[in-house]
Amino acid sequence: MPRQEEDASVPRGTIRTCIHCALLALLLGGAHSWAQNTRPGDHETVEQLVQQIKQLQQQDLDLQARIKILEGQQQATRVTEADTASPPAPPQDAEKAPPPQEAPQHDWKDLRGMQWRGFGEFNYKVLDQRQPELGTDGFVPGSAGNFYSGDFDLFISARMSDKSSVVAEVAFGELDHQTFSVDLERFLVHYEFSDYFKMSFGRYQTGISYFNTEFRSAKFLLTTADRPLVAQFADEGGLLPTQAVGVSITGLVPSGKLGMNYLFEYGSSDTVRPDINGSGEVNDENNGNHINVGFFIRPEAFSGLQIGGSFYHDKVSNSTVPSPVRIDQTIVNAHVVYVAHGIEFLNEGFLLRHWPENSSITFNTPAFYSQFSKRFAHIRPFFRYQYANANIQNLFFEDVGLRYGPSFGARYDFSDSIAFKAQLDHTVRKDQPDLNGLQMQIAFAF
Repeated sequence: MPRQEEDASVPRGTIRTCIHCALLALLLGGAHSWAQNTRPGDHETVEQLVQQIKQLQQQDLDLQARIKILEGQQQATRVTEADTASPPAPPQDAEKAPPPQEAPQHDWKDLRGMQWRGFGEFNYKVLDQRQPELGTDGFVPGSAGNFYSGDFDLFISARMSDKSSVVAEVAFGELDHQTFSVDLERFLVHYEFSDYFKMSFGRYQTGISYFNTEFRSAKFLLTTADRPLVAQFADEGGLLPTQAVGVSITGLVPSGKLGMNYLFEYGSSDTVRPDINGSGEVNDENNGNHINVGFFIRPEAFSGLQIGGSFYHDKVSNSTVPSPVRIDQTIVNAHVVYVAHGIEFLNEGFLLRHWPENSSITFNTPAFYSQFSKRFAHIRPFFRYQYANANIQNLFFEDVGLRYGPSFGARYDFSDSIAFKAQLDHTVRKDQPDLNGLQMQIAFAF
C-alpha cells in the first residue's frame, strides 16, 4: 500500500495523543533540569526551551492540517467508488422529484446540421398602357397594374464533412390567376479538393454572366426591384440559358496578387422561355449539352474590382417544328464590376450568336446593362441602363426586337432583414409605343 494511504489511515486521536505526551515529557524534563541547574540570571536556557515548545506547537498544527487533507481525499475516493458500484436510484415520487429543467432554446435555422434561410417579397406594378408586356412574376399581362407576391425562396445547406456539402434552393413562384409553382432552382453536391479545385454536381445556375453567378433568385439580395432583361431567368423571359444540370468546376489559378479564378461547366440546360410581350407563347429551346468556360481576376491592389468573361456553346432546336433544324448557339460575355465602400458599379456586355446548320444565315443579338448605386446610411439610390437588339426573324427572340432605356429609383433598408424599393422604368421599343412603368416592392429575409 502506498505511503500516503498509510498516513491517511492512522487515527487522528492517536497522533494527537503522541504529540501531547512528547510535549509533556519535554516540559517535565526541561523543568527538572532547570530546577537542578538553573542559576540566578541564567535566562538563555529558558528562552531555548520556550522556542522549542513553539516549534513543536507549529509542527502539531501543520500535521493536523495535513491529516485533514488526506482524510478528505480518502473520503472522496470512497464516495466515488460507492457511486460506481451502487445500482440506479429508485424513481422518486412526483412530489419529491426535483423540478424539470427548462429545455434550451433551439435555433430552427440549424435543424439537424442543416442551415437554412428564407426570402420573400410583395410587389405592386403599374404600366402606362394595357398592351400586354412582361407577363411574368405574377403580373397580369394586359392590366394597367396589380399586386403580386413574387417568389418565396428557401436556401438550404448542410455540411457532410470538412470538404463536402450540399446546397439547395427551392422557389415558390406566383403565376397568372394567383396560382403558384415550385421550382428547384439549385441542388448541388459540393466537394473541395483544395482552393484550386472545387467540384459541384447537380442543378446549378450557369456562370454565363456575373449577375447570374453572384445573385440568386431572392429579390432581397438585389439592389433593384428586378434583374436586367438579358440576365433575367429564362423561365421569366430572360435571354440566357440560366440553369442547367451537370458538373461545375471552379478554383484559383496560381497568379499571385492578380487573383485569377477559373470556371468550367459541362451540362444540359433545357431552356423553356415565355415571350415577354405577354402573348402566352412559349419557346422550348431543346438544348443539347453545353460547355462554358470562364475566367476572372480580383487584383489585390484594387479591392472590390473584378474583371472577367466567359464563352458558352451548345446546340438548340425549336421543338414546335416537326423536323427541327439544329442551331449552333454561342454566347460571349465580358464584365467589369466594382463593389466596395458602399459603391456598386456593374457593367456587362453579351453577344448571342445563332447559326442554323447547313445555312449561311447568322443571327447576332448584342445586349448589355450598366448599373450604379451608392449607399447613404439606410438609403441606396440606383440607376440602370439596359439594351438588347434581337432580329425579329430569330425564332427564339422574335418577341424582343430592339429595346433599351433607363431605370432609376432607391432602396431603403428598414433593418438588416426588411427593405423597400421603388423603381421607375422607361423602355423604348422598336415599332411600338414607349413603355413606362412603376414598381414598388417589400423584400424581406428571415
